[in-house]
Amino acid sequence: MQLFLDDKVIDQPAPEVGTLDEALRQVQSDLAAARRILVAFACDGEEMVGAAMVEALRKPASSYERVDLFSSTPADLVRETMDHASTSLDQTEIATQEVAQMLIQGRSTEAIAQLGDCLRVWQQVHDAVSKSLSLLEIDPAQATIRDESMEAALIRPKEVLVQIKQALLAQDHVLLADLLQYEFAEVAELWRQLIARLSQAADDLQAASPQRSI
Repeated sequence: MQLFLDDKVIDQPAPEVGTLDEALRQVQSDLAAARRILVAFACDGEEMVGAAMVEALRKPASSYERVDLFSSTPADLVRETMDHASTSLDQTEIATQEVAQMLIQGRSTEAIAQLGDCLRVWQQVHDAVSKSLSLLEIDPAQATIRDESMEAALIRPKEVLVQIKQALLAQDHVLLADLLQYEFAEVAELWRQLIARLSQAADDLQAASPQRSI
């Protein structure tokens, strides 16, 4: 098996025994010194995602003639993640206001179905922010935003989500519409500030970290 990292052959010999997962873990260990992270891989020209990725990792490394690995820096990964989170947030804010209007108009069945999609996006944004904090090695208990800790700021969206779920369970569509129209607007603005702060932190990290190679 030949290993390529970002289209360049890896000089070290590829393992003859062991699983592909073990081989990739060794590469990631070497990448750590260069402050890079493996983000994707392809086996014999086929990108591995989902169930196919899990299956490929379990196979012997020798099962493939060529494995292409792709890496990124934590800063680049955070910037890309935050760009996607920002776009998703903008889109779901529009959808959330549409849900509120549906509830006001009595179209509750349609509204609840669309709200489910909004809830999934909110969770994805929250996860993206949490993972980005970890990648940037920022302690949310120590960092602040809007005169409060990031840790507290991350809890506040969850509090609104709890209120929304309680309104759903109680079938209180008037309260639910109010929460979506007013409370969510404040949550969305808080998330935007968190996203902007993390994007800036990623830029600062990139500027302070010279590129290294393995």
